[in-house]
Order: sequence, then structure tokens, then C-alpha cells
Amino acid sequence: MAPKRSKSQNLLQDPHGMFAGMVVLLIEKGVQARRLQIWKQKLVQMGACIEDRLSKRVSHIFAANSDALLQKLDSERLTRFEGKVLSYEWLEDSLRSGERASEDLYTVKVEGSVESGGDSNAPTLVTKTATDQTVTNPRTSDSLNSNTSMSYSPPDLNKNITEIFGKLINIYRALGDERRSFSYYKAIPVIEKLPFKIESIDQVKHLPAIGKSLQDHDFIGNPSWHGGGQDMSLGIQEILTTGKLLKLEHFETDEKVQTISLFGEVWGIGPATALRLYDKGCRTLDDLQKESLTHAQKIGLKYFDDIKQRIPRNEVQDMESLLKKAGEDVLPGVLIVCGGSFRRGKSSCGDMDIVITHPDGKSHRGFLQRYVKHLKDMKFLREDLIFSTHSEEGTDSGVDTYFGLCTYPGRELRHRIDLKVYPRDIYAFGLLAWTGNDVLNRRLRLVAESKGFRMDDTGLYPATQGSGGKRGAKGSASLKFDTEKDIFEFLGFPWLEPHQRNL
Repeated sequence: MAPKRSKSQNLLQDPHGMFAGMVVLLIEKGVQARRLQIWKQKLVQMGACIEDRLSKRVSHIFAANSDALLQKLDSERLTRFEGKVLSYEWLEDSLRSGERASEDLYTVKVEGSVESGGDSNAPTLVTKTATDQTVTNPRTSDSLNSNTSMSYSPPDLNKNITEIFGKLINIYRALGDERRSFSYYKAIPVIEKLPFKIESIDQVKHLPAIGKSLQDHDFIGNPSWHGGGQDMSLGIQEILTTGKLLKLEHFETDEKVQTISLFGEVWGIGPATALRLYDKGCRTLDDLQKESLTHAQKIGLKYFDDIKQRIPRNEVQDMESLLKKAGEDVLPGVLIVCGGSFRRGKSSCGDMDIVITHPDGKSHRGFLQRYVKHLKDMKFLREDLIFSTHSEEGTDSGVDTYFGLCTYPGRELRHRIDLKVYPRDIYAFGLLAWTGNDVLNRRLRLVAESKGFRMDDTGLYPATQGSGGKRGAKGSASLKFDTEKDIFEFLGFPWLEPHQRNL
């Protein structure tokens, strides 16, 4: 009896389409039903056939992640399967580019092993998805299905490149060149997820974010900064050949770059202001004392050395307890969490990121004003930097914000602290964004973008269409999720506990 076909097999099919010749099994777990239906339609319309069960006809299996795959198919059947097992990312990238992407970059590899106590029928299953989630099961799929602590572990095989690109992001940002900064920002996660070590630019020049749009960049400013206008391809090749990038070395020793970067470390001074101060002749922090600065910039300069000191974890823990007790005094039931590197389990923190909400969805309104006053009365909050409230006006997604300086009880040393109060229905996005780290936030936002959304700390929004067919601004209505885990699941990204997010 012929295998049962999906109803979507009845759609009009192009026998010469992009997916012609593919016979596909889709693992449905971990995928939104509507998205799965769209993928099925696209596959069939572009020439693929879809099967409902694994058979000898199947050439490709698609899965959201290794956990979903192994809950549907046991390791023995996967070991015998002779086709390709791919992440759904392959399908999305292929549809977006209009041509089939390289399968090698999205493969879930299944390998047999005889190193299992003499039992050649007990395969070792190693799966690698496009997001590089790795799980090893020395016996059966049952033990793997019960594994609840799978972690997101990027192979990081090309750290020699991504570390240099990370430095360039900060330098271009300090110089006010957001276009080039964002170019490297987009390139890093593409390189990070590669399952192989780059040995030649030919291996990656076709990849998204490392293609022609970036290769054609000319670098601005003093020619001595960049050694004659290298493009990204030549930059990668130079790193592979010499282990360094001459352009970065010029940047790091150039007086203008060093000065602007230093000024940018003062709280409240952005790239444009730093450049203006440099052009006026300022070269040191002492020079800034004579300039006309805003109140916040003066505070940032006055406590420059204090703010740069990291806070020991035990002291952050004490201050979080103080903040929670003070919150209960003002509003019983309020939820107060210290995010950032503290929530990720780090031994010290640069500042404190406090994320706040109330379970009833309404009592958070007006809370921040009363809370800040109470903390000032306690001599915990000392200097204000930014204070903006929107919850009662119904603007800016209803998020209230306070940035300022605080002191550990009994001390005068200033620490940076941010308080963010979110409505309950978008709290998960705020908690996720303010926990970080930056690498994870960058990857999640790029994943959201690949699915037609814009994501920030206030929600996940369908992206609107800009001019020329380009993706424009975010739409007005955000999707609602109760927890961080719900957001990960919707994006098809492996769940990470906070302590696993130090990527």
C-alpha cells in the first residue's frame, strides 16, 4: 500500500519548482500549526512531495530541533535513514533567497557507533541543528527523551573572526557609523552557527550577511585606519592568513578613535556628542569638565570611576532583596527581578537591571513614581539620570523607566541601576531582553526578522513592508506570550535557562 499523502499534496504543483524531486517528512512538534501549513503549501507548490510517515521514498526530514526529532523517530530508524535531516531554518532561508540553500549548513547529523559496551546495535546519536544544539545518547531514545537539561552550545569554531568583528561593532558605533556597525552585527551570528571552521573565504562568501552587500563596503575616515579600504571578504581572508586584522590595529592605536571611545564611556555621551567634543579639542576627561554638558552627562562624568567598578554578586543579591522588600511596602504582590549578568549567574555585575510588573495587569500603573520616592527616602537611590513614565498616558507600550545611581547600604560608592516597569502582557519580552546577553538578543531578533517579525523589549510585531519591497518598521500590534519559554518556542529556538545565556 502506498504511503498516505498529506492533503496539501492536492495543491497546484510546479514540477520544475525549487523543491522538485524532494520527498519530505515534516516533524510537527515545536512548530506553530499556521506556520507549518504555510511551509507545506510552499513545498508542494514548488515541486516537493510530502509524506506523513518515514518511508524509503523520503529524501528529507525537517525538524525544529533535535528534541522534537527524537520524540517522533527513534535513534535506530534515524541511524538507518539515508536521506538528509535538516532544520526548518533551511526551508526559511531558501524561501527568502529564492534558491535552495546549502544543506551542509543546516544538517542534523546521525552517526552510528560501535563504542557502546560491545553492543553494535546501540547507536550513538549526535544531532546538530542549524542552531547548533548538540545531544549525545549512548543507548536509546528513551533516555534522551527524558533529558530536560539540553543546553544551547554553539561550536564557536570561528571565534578568531567573530571576536574581531565584535570589536569593530563597538568602534563603528562609537564613530557613529551605524550602517557598518550593523553589518558586522548581522554577520556575527551567521558565522557563529557554522558547523565547520572557516579555512577560505570561498566557503562563506555566498552566505547571508557576508554577501555582495557587505563585500562592497568601503571604510570611511582616515585611510591609515583601514589599510586602503578592505572589504569584509578580504578582512576574513586576512584573519585566516595572519590571525589578525590590520584595520583593527590601526583603529585601536588611532588617537581620534581612542578619544571618542573614551568619551563614549561617559554615561549620556553618544557618538555624535563625543565627535563634537573631539572636534572642539577635548582629549581627556578633565577637558570635558570645561564643556557645556547636560545634567545626566555631568553625573556620568562625576562618577565615571565609580560606575566602571563591577559589583560583587553577593552585594547585588543583597540589593535585590532590599528592592523586593521596598516594592512590597509600596505595592503588595509586585514582581521584581534583577536581570542582566546577575540573573545569568555571573560572579559580578557592571550594573543592575531591574524588571518589574504586577500579576493583575493594572496595578503597575503609577507604581514607579511611588517606588522611586520610597527608595530615595531610604537613601538607596542617589542621583537621577532618566525618569520617564508612560503607563498612565498609554504611550510607548506603557513601559515606565528610571535610570539612576544607587549605593550599597552604608557606602558612598555609586552603582548604575535601571528600573523598568512593564505591563504584565509584555513582561516576558522585557525580562528576556534585560536578561541578555547581547549575543542571544541579537540572534533572537534576527530569527524573528527571518520570520517576518520585529522583536524588541516590548513585543513581537509583524514587520510592515517598506519602500521597494524592503521590510519596513514594525506593525502596531504585538503577539502576546506569558513566558520567556513561549517566545523561544514560537521562534523555534532551543530553550535556555538564564544561566545558559552567557553565549
